[in-house]
Amino acid sequence: MALRPSVQQVLNTLQEEGHLGPDAVEPARTALEAHQRKSTAVPWFVRAFSGLGAWMAAVFVVSFFACTGILENKAVMGVLGLFLCGGATFLRREVHGVFVEQLALALCLAGAWMMVASIGIDAESEVTTAFAGLTISAVLLAIYPDAVLRFLSTGGIIASASVLAYKAAGGYGVDLLLLGSAVLMHVLIVEQVRLRQLSRGDWVGPVAFSLAFIVPAALLVRGTRGLSDAGFEISSGMPNSVLTLGLTALTLYTVWRVLQELRITPTGVAGAAVFAALALLAVLTPHTPAVIAAVGMLVLGFHRRSSVLLGLAVTFLLAAGSYYYYDLGLTLLAKSLALMGGGLVFLGLRSFLLRRFPAPATEVR
Repeated sequence: MALRPSVQQVLNTLQEEGHLGPDAVEPARTALEAHQRKSTAVPWFVRAFSGLGAWMAAVFVVSFFACTGILENKAVMGVLGLFLCGGATFLRREVHGVFVEQLALALCLAGAWMMVASIGIDAESEVTTAFAGLTISAVLLAIYPDAVLRFLSTGGIIASASVLAYKAAGGYGVDLLLLGSAVLMHVLIVEQVRLRQLSRGDWVGPVAFSLAFIVPAALLVRGTRGLSDAGFEISSGMPNSVLTLGLTALTLYTVWRVLQELRITPTGVAGAAVFAALALLAVLTPHTPAVIAAVGMLVLGFHRRSSVLLGLAVTFLLAAGSYYYYDLGLTLLAKSLALMGGGLVFLGLRSFLLRRFPAPATEVR
């Protein structure tokens, strides 16, 4: 199965389902080809480097103002940051062009950092600083018309909310936030088609991909014992098995929804085989919740034919497997059996589904 169907395959499917008449084929082909060229005009890796470049440029902007001595006054720093964010937002909305977009993005990031730093220095409170970061990130997510900044703003919201959750409920609060973020990611991707038709439909992609990066990365980091960052212990309040159970239930529900969209009976043989394989994988890796989280991302990536999401899922799956193998709390025999068993589960599932539900032969034209 190709990750993205060709235009001809889409048109053939629409004709077979009775949604497209013979006279509408050529206009539809033209519209689809134009949309395809527009949607792939800027590859994902170019956007990633754009975000990285904007971060570096923002650092230089803040460094410049620091060298001039302007940032020594907290009030001036906050007002200047607000001015930069407002000016960058106006510039991004009114003027178009690659250079202008990068300039506005860098200025907006620098302004946001300066506002958060000004409030944090003045308040001398981690909670106040985190709340300021949460508010500013949410406002920029709503008003700044750029996918890269929406991606970064989502990360700022989750990071700030993590500090607030940790201060409120310790590690349990962080883990609950992590589970909630995973649920939101699955909902955004599963309901992607319907949500994109809403007034804020352009938020769906950046927010979903930001969560797809944050959730498995946080699951890997939370398993690293003995680390601390300014007194924030990167350790879990919940047992790993509880997180694995929650993520497994979420993945099973996602598979149920995917099977329904594919018009496959979830309670049939195919659905039962998939559910059994996922449950067995969770039983084999209860101490590494990142494994089942990455598998859930694989399901979402294949369902939405997203090569970026699949790449993230495979990367984090390999990282989670490596972490599982080097976990000192398990014996080498247990690790080997679990890794081998997980591979055999998926190989066996693939073989069973291909034999039980063979793919129809396609006619070569």
